[in-house]
Parts: sequence; structure tokens; C-alpha cells
Amino acid sequence: MLSEDTYTTVCTKMSTQQQQLDYIERYLVYDIFQYFGKDAVLESHSVKCSTGLDGFMSALYTVKLELLIADRRKSEVVLVKFMKGDEAFRKSSNSYIQFANEIFGYAEILPAYEHLLRESHLSSDVVTNWVPRCYFAKFGQVDRLPTGKESVLALKHLKGDGYELGPRLILRRDQLEAMVRLIGPFHAMGYATRILQPNVYNRLRQGIVPMPFVSPDGKGIFEILYRVAFDRFFGFYDRQKEQLLQGTDPGFAAAIERLREKYFAEPTQLLEKIRTQSYAEDQPDSYFATILHGDYNRNNVLFHYGEDGKVDDIKAIDFQELRYSTTTIDLSFFMYMNTPSAEREEIYSDLLVKYHKSMIEMLELVLQRHQDELTEAKVQQLLEDYSFERFQAHFKRYAFYGVLVCMHFMPWLLGTEADCAELSRLFDTDMHGAAFRQLSIDIAGDVANEEIFKTVRHAYEHGYMDEI
Repeated sequence: MLSEDTYTTVCTKMSTQQQQLDYIERYLVYDIFQYFGKDAVLESHSVKCSTGLDGFMSALYTVKLELLIADRRKSEVVLVKFMKGDEAFRKSSNSYIQFANEIFGYAEILPAYEHLLRESHLSSDVVTNWVPRCYFAKFGQVDRLPTGKESVLALKHLKGDGYELGPRLILRRDQLEAMVRLIGPFHAMGYATRILQPNVYNRLRQGIVPMPFVSPDGKGIFEILYRVAFDRFFGFYDRQKEQLLQGTDPGFAAAIERLREKYFAEPTQLLEKIRTQSYAEDQPDSYFATILHGDYNRNNVLFHYGEDGKVDDIKAIDFQELRYSTTTIDLSFFMYMNTPSAEREEIYSDLLVKYHKSMIEMLELVLQRHQDELTEAKVQQLLEDYSFERFQAHFKRYAFYGVLVCMHFMPWLLGTEADCAELSRLFDTDMHGAAFRQLSIDIAGDVANEEIFKTVRHAYEHGYMDEI
């Protein structure tokens, strides 16, 4: 297995913005151009730096190519993504791990899923339609970029094709359902690869660099973020306890105190327990663990809308937190973050049903194409392992993960643009400082605190705190 140290100890020189621009202008443009075939002519191109909050962890550039293909002119817009920051930032933010895994996803995992589909005599378009077209993906020593380890990713820019981010936080039902219809088959392909091509699956799993929630010195990015999150939540809870608990089950208060007693000192220990316990060999439902997007949220998907205004297509982006763990990580995160609290009771259970349906249909479709290797009885046995009842029981064990992410991330999405911009600046320059901590505590105020509390209450009412 590749070690974390491989990505955090060898980088002493980082590319500057000018070096990145020069590399794009002199080399990458022509690497991208090769995609269009020998009959294409590159008439001109332009490169722009992206500004604003788009590149929270990345340096982003927009490249426009003007092409002539078979006497027809074509404009192609490409988004190019590099790691940003100096070595200290890259190490403290896990950039070397995140970008290595993202490139591995585009260069190895998705192509492996495409190959399995073709071997199953199914269209590999299922996989290529999940993400924007990838023109170039490289992590490590990049030829003609005279620095240490870098990450370069070039993807088709979909804005011109009508794709766009969803609302800042709360999604409509059609947007939520589109998200489960994408992630269900993605998880299913992980399961299918494990069953049908175990050697390939083990290679993919071993190629993912682990990204623990705990660090050796206790000062990693997750420890910083979740220290603030727990301080914020329990500060609000203690201040408003009498009002918040009015009319609730007495067991709810006990569950919150159990959370405080076991994990307040080290909140990331709960995240790490969920990450690792879910795939431990002694766990009877560990087969629900597979390769995840890892950061599946509305800000990491692009929606396309039909004439009726409803979603008719969706693409996933930003695989920087790609992990191997329970699929509950992907599901509970976006469902808690993006469902309206007033309608969560109905929507949440419905989304779980629709997710499972999309997952099991893809899994069955692939397995059924391999009856020379699997008998019908074996296929049915495997599908029973992934039945809705077993999935639901597994999800219940780990779904508090989504609540934990809301504790730290929901205030950021509810904050003003100005506060978010300042938080991003402080994150880049001094995430260990008092100013970053204080703004993280204050951003979006009790509006965010109340929404977080609603996620905790929903989790308790559905048994998601039972094993804390």
C-alpha cells in the first residue's frame, strides 16, 4: 500500500502561478488538443485564472480552445486544476493525499469500471456520463513542470453545456433524487468489481492513499475543524438546553451527554471509528464498504435541467476525498446537508429507498451478465447480501457521520459570502490561529446552530446514535 509519507515528505518546491500558466500555454494545451484527433486544427487558445471561492483547495484555470475539425469550427472550454499553496499548507490540508487519490480515481478507478462494463457487454457510457470528460490526469513529477510533486487535472468545462451548481444548501426533490441515482450505480460498480474481478479490486483498493481523521500530532486539519465543531455545538446546546429539549424523549438528552462523554475530548475519534470499523474483517456487514466519492455534496455535483425545469442529467466532480469505507459516508453526508429540515422525515426515507433501488439494479445487471462464472443461485445469494433490509441496518450503524460533517460544514454554507471569503483566506493562511477559530464559531450564528441541532435530533429518533 502507498503510504501517506510518500506524499508529505518529498515536496520542497511548489509551482508558482506563473509556472502553471507557462506549463498550460506551452504544453498542456497541446496535450488536450491531441484528444480531438489528427484531423483537428488548433486555431487559437486562451487561458484565464479563476477567482473567488471556486478554488478552495485548488488553483483553477479556464482554457478555451478554438478548433477546426472537418471544416467545422468548434470551441472547447477546459477546466484545469492544480494543487495550491505552499508545502506547509499542502501537508496540513492533506493536499498531497487528496490530489493523489483524485487523480487515481480518474486514471485508474473509473477506467477499471468502464472495462468491467465492456466485459459485461454493457455500455461503458454509464461511467463516462458520471463525470466531465477527462483530458489529462497526472500526479507526481509532471514532465515539463520543473517542481516537485504536483497534480494536474484537465476536465471539460460544463458551464457552456448548461450544467450548474445547485442552490447554496437546500436541494429540491428532483435534485436530491438525481444525486442518489448517480451515487447508487457508482457504489454498485465497486461491489461488482470486488465480486467479479477481485485482483483488480484489490489493486484499486491498495492504490487509494489512506486519509485518517486523526493525525500523529493531533493538529491535523480534521482535528482543527471538528474541535471547533464540537465546541460550537455543545456551547449552543448548553446555552439553550432547556428550550431545545422541551417536549423531547428523555433518552435524547442522555444520548447527547453520551456523545459528549465519549468524544468531546477527541471528536475525530468517532469519525475514525466510522471510517475503519465499517470495513473491519470482524464486522458482519463489512461488504458494504467500497470505493467512495468521499465528499458527495451539492457543491461537488453539476446539474443539467430539461425544458420542464427538472434535472435531466448530473455529473460528479472533485474526488479529492475519495476513500475506501462504508457507503454511508457518501449518503449520510449529502442527505443531512441538503435536505430541508421541515421535510426531512419524509424525504430521507424515500431517498434511501431510491438509492438502494438504483444501486441494486446496477449490481444485478452486471452480475447477470456473468452466468458463466456465477450460477443464478449464486447471483441471488449475492443480491440478498445487499438487500434493502441489510442495507438499512448497515446504514443505521454509521449514519451519524452525516451529522458530524454538518456540525463543521453547515455553518460555512449558511454564512454570508463575505464571511465565507474571510474563512477561506484564514484557512489558507492560518488555520491554527484564533481568528479562524472564532469566525468558525460565529459564522451563520444560531441559524446554523439550530439546523445542526435538528440533524442530531433526527439521527437520535432514527436510532443513528444507538452505537455511539
